[in-house]
Amino acid sequence: MKKWIGIGLAVIALITIAFIVAAYIYPDFRIATRDIAVVILAVFQMIGAILTAALLVAIFYVVFAIRRLTNETLVPKVDLLTSKLDGVIDNTRAITTNIKDTTSSVGTTTSYVAEQVVSPVIRVSGLVAGVRAAATFLARRGEK
Repeated sequence: MKKWIGIGLAVIALITIAFIVAAYIYPDFRIATRDIAVVILAVFQMIGAILTAALLVAIFYVVFAIRRLTNETLVPKVDLLTSKLDGVIDNTRAITTNIKDTTSSVGTTTSYVAEQVVSPVIRVSGLVAGVRAAATFLARRGEK
């Protein structure tokens, strides 16, 4: 591989030296070489412009194809997902409303039980404790 690179560089160096010598010896060679170089550069520039335009057209085609594909496949799926999520959000709102109502009912029931059931039980329990304390006091009083 290195051998071929060396040979290629040597050939390029020989051609360059030949052009320099020919340009020095023959002034008309310089003018002809200049004109040929200008024509070759113009041809390469035209080829580059045509390839750039073709590449631009290809990029536009790909962009429009991707846009069409997303409009046909992705947008309907996003719309379907949005409608499903709207349903889930509505269900969640209904559930939270039910939870608020249930919490309110539990609070009301707790207050009712505290006022109507627990208060009398506490009073009766206090009365029983008082009777027990009195009975214990009276029972010890007679032992002395």
